Amino acid sequence: MLTLAAVLYLAALARAAHEPLGVSESLTLDNGLNRGDWGPIELCPAGSFAYGFQIKDLGYVDDTAVNGLKIYCRDGLGATTGYITSLVGKHGTWRNILTCPLSEFVEGMRGYVLPDQGSMHDDLGVDNVQLWCEEGTILDGKLRAAPTDEHLAQAERETVIVDEREVEAVYLKDGRKGTPRIAGVWSLWAYCSNGNYVCGLETRVETESTFTDDAGLSDFVLYCCSP
Repeated sequence: MLTLAAVLYLAALARAAHEPLGVSESLTLDNGLNRGDWGPIELCPAGSFAYGFQIKDLGYVDDTAVNGLKIYCRDGLGATTGYITSLVGKHGTWRNILTCPLSEFVEGMRGYVLPDQGSMHDDLGVDNVQLWCEEGTILDGKLRAAPTDEHLAQAERETVIVDEREVEAVYLKDGRKGTPRIAGVWSLWAYCSNGNYVCGLETRVETESTFTDDAGLSDFVLYCCSP
């Protein structure tokens, strides 16, 4: 019979084996759906980290909410080095790119997920994503454009503790957003350890099926690396 210490050790090995070389930790949703297939793990080019993103949403006949997540990377000099996507569903269009303030990288994330709706209702999966920039700005995937001075002036602010640091969270909002059609739930915030930044992405997507309901993006993982 395995001791508790042995079980914890084996669990740590399993997680470590799943994380690609160069990655220090992973950020996961606590409310992701167990549906669809996982795409490949994609990482920012060496020496660069996530600083912005965009979502692909708006379903077709079978509404699938978010169908893709695209993370943009840049290096320490501020030069964009490319983007990563993992697996992407076929429906929807890409919204505008949302970015952290100059010289900042992404440190955390959470997702707004609609639970399984059963056989009589349409499944939507992940309906929104928010990313946390290192100084506390929160990027909301449903914004129709990159944050402006007007967005910042109207944002809600609160002081929160992240990795034992007191920072001001700036919640960017878009007054043109509609009320969600079905009540979903935001996951808990997940953050990289102090000094690490998001550097990778893995998505789980339930793709279109002629005979069964599909949920589009149902879960995702972000990976953190150290500079």
